Amino acid sequence: MIFKVRPDTDRLAQDAYEAYATAVENKSVSGDNLPPWAEPSRSVQNAWKLAAEAVRHRVELNA
Repeated sequence: MIFKVRPDTDRLAQDAYEAYATAVENKSVSGDNLPPWAEPSRSVQNAWKLAAEAVRHRVELNA
């Protein structure tokens, strides 16, 4: 039996945020620079964590 290490939500959220930032050349919709992951407010980070968990849930249900 093979067990896979499941990335934690914080890591998934950070990876998603950083991928998004790269895709939009580190610019927000208003044209401001996006800050590094550690700088957005807790509510912004929590929103990325919720999104990451939603994607994880979808992937695991369809696996």
